[in-house]
Amino acid sequence: MHIPSRLLCIALAAVGAVFITSCTSPGHRSETDIRNAYRTERGPLDVTVVEQTTLNFDEFNKELRVRAVFPSTGGPYPLIMFSHGNGCSPGLYAGFADHWASHGYVVLQPTHMDSRDLGFTMKGVTLAIMNKVVTSRPRDIQFILASLDKLENKVPALAGKIDAGRLIAAGHSMGAGTAMTLNGVSMTNPVDNFTLSSDEDRFEILILISEPSNNRIMPEEPWRLARVPTLIVTGSDDFSTTGARDGVKSKSAWYLPVTAERHDQPRHYLYMDGSNHYFGGVICREDIPGSGPPDFDALNISNGVTTAFLDAYIKSDEAAMAFLGSGEIGELTNKRATLELR
Repeated sequence: MHIPSRLLCIALAAVGAVFITSCTSPGHRSETDIRNAYRTERGPLDVTVVEQTTLNFDEFNKELRVRAVFPSTGGPYPLIMFSHGNGCSPGLYAGFADHWASHGYVVLQPTHMDSRDLGFTMKGVTLAIMNKVVTSRPRDIQFILASLDKLENKVPALAGKIDAGRLIAAGHSMGAGTAMTLNGVSMTNPVDNFTLSSDEDRFEILILISEPSNNRIMPEEPWRLARVPTLIVTGSDDFSTTGARDGVKSKSAWYLPVTAERHDQPRHYLYMDGSNHYFGGVICREDIPGSGPPDFDALNISNGVTTAFLDAYIKSDEAAMAFLGSGEIGELTNKRATLELR
């Protein structure tokens, strides 16, 4: 996807570029405006939460569960498709989804076949089953996008709320992998040469809650293949149960195509000291040994930065774009977090 020229100019200004030749300057932004773009507090909009509705998904012979969160009034609003982590529950991402909705976004959260809510566990899972899992996940997202009219029939309050022309892909852990797949990242499993890819091209930006590179079976920095602006949210202890704390990859780690294109897109990297893969059990799962205590500060920081990222690239908010490159995050988080381009 090409960034509109005005947004590109704002992005360049935000990171201190001095070679703005054919651009129109976004104008001076006060420190107050820039800091206010870091929105950690709940937004001004009342939110409607539908914890579960279903869509009949014939391709996989299932009733696909969907959690829907959206502003109660107004619209249409940009649509965030959020993919949960392996073995996780969509409801445990309410801290993200409900926050975004209060700032003017619709969030739809499918329950993938590997959710704990459906009784899934990794015990006895074969390679064939995992291939089915990773293949079905992006198809769940695409099926929902193809069924928005049916979803509105199921949830009448959604009518008129969704702007399907402004799409955001987001996910946590394996869900981040799902979101990457929908944005140009192709990977191959060397064990059986199974390749996961998609020709999807409708999403405008990508939010990854977790650094895929920290996983023992993931390639290094796969997000560099994404063809849209990307935000990576991670921390010093961002390691799942298959994390590579020692930096050593598995012999069966997936690999990227040798000829894959590294797209020239902004990649914002949020790093939080002491933040772990589950924010201490605040997201994904509450029962991971050693994941506590709850880290609501990490959630607040992530909400502030992800909302600025959304507003900058989706709503053309110049103050939000300036915030992303301002370095203010250090002062605002007592130096716990950094935000840089990679």
